[in-house]
Amino acid sequence: MDRRFHQRFPTDLTVLLTQLDNESQTTGQLEDISDSGISARFQAPLEPGAIVKMEILSLTLFGHIVYSNLEDGAYRTGVFVEPALLDSSNLTEIVQNYVISAADRR
Repeated sequence: MDRRFHQRFPTDLTVLLTQLDNESQTTGQLEDISDSGISARFQAPLEPGAIVKMEILSLTLFGHIVYSNLEDGAYRTGVFVEPALLDSSNLTEIVQNYVISAADRR
């Protein structure tokens, strides 16, 4: 049973993640995105509950790590995106438009 509240859209964009407690940065690959969160793969585990800043395309998002599980040699990590910090932008719409425009350029 899928307990998600928002539809997820697959993507393969790069994300720069900064842990706000220690300013460490890591780059990962987004797997999917919704209006409330993202799933990405990183080479090292991230601590659940850690507050993070994510930079995707030209967007800066804030949230916290929900899980970080080893799968196929990388850590699949779920990040809840703080909705109060999204202003009125629709995160999935922005990413979908980018993916569609990138596909059209091919």
